[in-house]
Amino acid sequence: MIQARPLLDLHLLRTFCAVAETASMTRAAQLLNMSQGAVSQQIRKLEEQLASPLLDRQKTGLTLTDAGEVMLSKARQLLVLNDRIMRDVTPVQFAGTLSLGIPLDLMGGRLPNILRLFAEQYPDVGINLVCAGTLELKAALANGELDLSLLEELDKDRSGRSLFTDQLAWIGARGGTVRERNPLALSIASTGCVFRLPAMEALDRIARPWKRVYESNNLDALFAMIRMDLAVGVFLSSLVPPELEKIPFGDAFPKLPKFHVTLAQKAGARNEMAATLADFIESGYSK
Repeated sequence: MIQARPLLDLHLLRTFCAVAETASMTRAAQLLNMSQGAVSQQIRKLEEQLASPLLDRQKTGLTLTDAGEVMLSKARQLLVLNDRIMRDVTPVQFAGTLSLGIPLDLMGGRLPNILRLFAEQYPDVGINLVCAGTLELKAALANGELDLSLLEELDKDRSGRSLFTDQLAWIGARGGTVRERNPLALSIASTGCVFRLPAMEALDRIARPWKRVYESNNLDALFAMIRMDLAVGVFLSSLVPPELEKIPFGDAFPKLPKFHVTLAQKAGARNEMAATLADFIESGYSK
């Protein structure tokens, strides 16, 4: 008689993915609205079921074992498939309005298509888009003004579930020369932008003088200043407009940090409509 293999518990897989993505039991517990002890217990239960350690627990933090790396990839696929089956086989019809926060620079890329697909499947759900800097969006989320929000966060500041990671880059006009002058002219977003401080601190560390020549939340205006070779700026590598170029890291342009693009939901009782939109967004960025 063939003995069937045990079935994996999707709840355990969701917990494992949260721990793997945050590299922290504490952060995962916050994201999942669980106690740290419950998260730890679920990870141990999954490891026992698989008869293999998934996490390497060191004083410096958590890292994935070889088995954990394989499991993370497979778990994500299973969870996405599960969510698609639930949506397709047992569709829940929602009606109402959701408030979604989006950093200004993420309005392009994959997001418009993700929102279009959501609107097609849930035509009775309206989405109120709130575009602002990450710091403003975090405040609005904390105040209950947003149902969910995309955020751009450093690893140490992460409060949402990571969708992808991107390198912050220096950008300038193609073939431009303003990058060679001192003080370096910067065209950057206003105080709500989380890229400002890392860029300024990086220049200060190498004692390179700089000056702000244009400051605005209007990306078109910021890019125009850079395109005319009146200033340089900073932007996520994958989103740099084709008419601009990335400036290589070096003695005059110090290395900048990587940022996580994350998705965070309003605290409190679970909102099924917001959770469904969150699944759509997470699934769209995982492809």
